[in-house]
Amino acid sequence: MRTVVICGSKKFRHELRAFAAELEKQGVVVFEPNFKEPLPEYFKADSENITQIIFKGLTLEHFDWIRKADVCFVYNQDDYVGTSVTMEMAYASALSKPIYALNSKTGDPCRDTLIDKVASTHQELLKLL
Repeated sequence: MRTVVICGSKKFRHELRAFAAELEKQGVVVFEPNFKEPLPEYFKADSENITQIIFKGLTLEHFDWIRKADVCFVYNQDDYVGTSVTMEMAYASALSKPIYALNSKTGDPCRDTLIDKVASTHQELLKLL
């Protein structure tokens, strides 16, 4: 079974979902960020504790998917990678997971060095799996 975890910004959630759907059509198990009801970074629940629990839960959920997946794919449209994806790339690297990306650039040369291969389309990614 081929498994991929996709890491990317919620501002590209529609494009990321379409990319994942194409992989799923080919039998790939895809773990995606939980963008069902995306929370803005400035979101605050009635309690600071509840806010922290929500964001920690989302972060740890994605870390668990990274651990379970064969490959980490960074959906860095427009060469954009934010704070969460940076943490996810570091976690995948620490677990010795291959890191593939949509583009070779992330906006930071340190992150760029973590990318093992570039796959600009779902077809290119399928060939790497």
